[in-house]
Amino acid sequence: MRAVIAILIVAAVAYAGYTYLYVPMSDEEAMVDALRKRFDTASGDLLKAERRMGTTGLDTTDDAGSAVRKVRKIATELKNLKATLKEEGSKEKAKELEGKIKNFYQRVGLT
Repeated sequence: MRAVIAILIVAAVAYAGYTYLYVPMSDEEAMVDALRKRFDTASGDLLKAERRMGTTGLDTTDDAGSAVRKVRKIATELKNLKATLKEEGSKEKAKELEGKIKNFYQRVGLT
C-alpha cells in the first residue's frame, strides 16, 4: 500500500514539475523572449568591451557604441511590439524587459 501511495505522489510531483517547466509559450511571449535574449546579448557585449578596455587598455568605444545601438533598436522594437500585445502574460514580460532596458540606460548614463 505504501508503495502505491509513494508512486502516486512521485507521479503527481513529476507531472506538476513538467507542466510548470515545459509549458509552451504563446507567440507573443516568444517574441518578447526573443527581444529579451537579444538584449541580454547586447548588454553582455557592453560588459565585455568594458572589461577589455579595463584590462588591456585597448580602445573599445566602437564595441560599446555598437552594443548601445543594439539596445536602442531593441527598445524601439519593444515599444512597437508592446502596442500590439493582447495577452496579459506577454504584457508583463514586456514590462519587465522595459525595466531592464531603463536600468541599462541609467547604468550607461543615457537617460
